[in-house]
Amino acid sequence: MRNHLHRILALLSFVLAGCATYPDNVSYLYGERIHRANIHTYSTAITAVDGRATMTHSEPVIVEPGLRVIQLATAPAAGFRIPETRELHLQVEPCKRYYIVAERGNRLQKDWHPVIDHVESTGGSNCR
Repeated sequence: MRNHLHRILALLSFVLAGCATYPDNVSYLYGERIHRANIHTYSTAITAVDGRATMTHSEPVIVEPGLRVIQLATAPAAGFRIPETRELHLQVEPCKRYYIVAERGNRLQKDWHPVIDHVESTGGSNCR
């Protein structure tokens, strides 16, 4: 009986943890390319925000406004196997969608840097 009660309490805590609420002025981070004309940009994976890991392949990543440290990874260049990560310090404004990509000098270059590809407003009720 006691073991059964522990399982029920554990399940309940997981369900309640999934019901987290966010303020109306949150912003969203995406690793998708919007402007495809620049052939030297590549999609990214947002792996952590402020040192907290994000769920793999879970977009958008919801963040509150303020200065954020975003950890990103992108697929390795041709001839390399291990993706390199980079950090981006970003002043996140309320109610925005940020599309962050990796930019290389060319497709064979290993080194890359994060670039804000596009920013758009979400238009929420508590947005400025």
